[in-house]
Amino acid sequence: MSLKSGIYSARSYLTILIGFLIGFAIVLWVERQMPTRVETTDGIVLSKSFPPLPQQRDLTFDEAVWARIAWQYFVNNTQANGLVNAEANKPWFSLWSTGSYLLAAIAAKQLAIISDAEFDDRIASALDALGTLPLKPDGLPAAFYQAELLEPLPSASQNAGSAIDMGRLLMPLQILLWRYPQHAAAVSRLLSRWQLDALLQSSGPQGASLPVNRWVIRSDDPRGTYGYRLYAGSVLRLINAAAGLAVSQPPDGLKLVEIDGHAVPDEGLRTPWGKQPSLISMPYLLTGLEQGFDARSGEITWRIMQIVQNRTGTPAGAGQINSDYAEQTPDFVGALPGSQPLPIQNLNDDASGTLASRALTSTRSAFAWYALFRNRWSEALRREMLPMIEPGKGWKAGFNADGSVNADIDADTNAMVLESLSYIAHGQLLCLGCLATPLPAKPPQQQGVTSK
Repeated sequence: MSLKSGIYSARSYLTILIGFLIGFAIVLWVERQMPTRVETTDGIVLSKSFPPLPQQRDLTFDEAVWARIAWQYFVNNTQANGLVNAEANKPWFSLWSTGSYLLAAIAAKQLAIISDAEFDDRIASALDALGTLPLKPDGLPAAFYQAELLEPLPSASQNAGSAIDMGRLLMPLQILLWRYPQHAAAVSRLLSRWQLDALLQSSGPQGASLPVNRWVIRSDDPRGTYGYRLYAGSVLRLINAAAGLAVSQPPDGLKLVEIDGHAVPDEGLRTPWGKQPSLISMPYLLTGLEQGFDARSGEITWRIMQIVQNRTGTPAGAGQINSDYAEQTPDFVGALPGSQPLPIQNLNDDASGTLASRALTSTRSAFAWYALFRNRWSEALRREMLPMIEPGKGWKAGFNADGSVNADIDADTNAMVLESLSYIAHGQLLCLGCLATPLPAKPPQQQGVTSK
């Protein structure tokens, strides 16, 4: 048999082999385009380039106006029961958005936007309404509620968002306990109604001295990334005696992804093709605004800022610098009386499903960068957000990846604007000495000198 006839007879096998080699080459090329992933058990420490934290100062006239614009959202969307819509004119809320509302109210009081009487009335009404929420069988609130009827809304997972979202809500409750003792009794009653122990799940063998030796976040939790665990863990660790050990137990090696020479936690978006590299800045920014940075959260935030600063306005690799989680709207219309709810399989709870509609440059992140790291870049980023003002309604979400305006107006965006401006004037929200009035200095006394 000649070589030509042999090749002709084996053409089908050669086609398969060539196709395999081409596919293998494509996989190698894609892998080389992806950021390098590394795993480390070493701690994250502050770099020498970490900038000094900005000093507190009074708000400018424009900043005071921006704060009042943000608060107008909550004025417009407050329900008769005292809770606030998660989105403008859409009667639903989540535990996360309720935490945003309570933090916005605290910031508004500190900025003297609302009086003490209005603050106390709003907080008391919200706590009373939270105390009447129907609970899940495990004794915890549901992920989403209809805002007018206070009824749970359908969700793809009945346990959706329980730990991370509850951590967001517990943050302002902790601030109320520390700073506003007039609401301490109401907060205590509310917490006693919820079975917070159910937030802690065990993984691995049980220890005799530690009932829960590992804190587990469900694999389908859209906020179950390292940054959100770090943010919520600071509050969840106070649940009971075992919680501190369980929540602070780190994963088996921190997975980092290297982008533009900076190693940051690998917190990629979940897609049908696996986790795609993406920065998530929101939990770190919230940590700085509300709790104040520690060395770990501060350094990660600083690295993320350098990456985002280098890539701002660059269309290439846009998915890698999308840094905000988009709250998924539940089927609140289908849950109204007389309406037919959507089939549960049709609800989209996947954070990656709305990538095209999520803000690449968000208003809330721009204000947070402006408050935490004040430089020419953050000032310019904040100026870009001025078109996001919707007079009489609040701040829009920001810009989409294609440069168009994301016109959504929601509680999270306007709360973060208020928190950022409050940080500029008064520092972090959870702080023992930030609002304390220093005592006037006494004139030095001269010893050994008497006057007649």
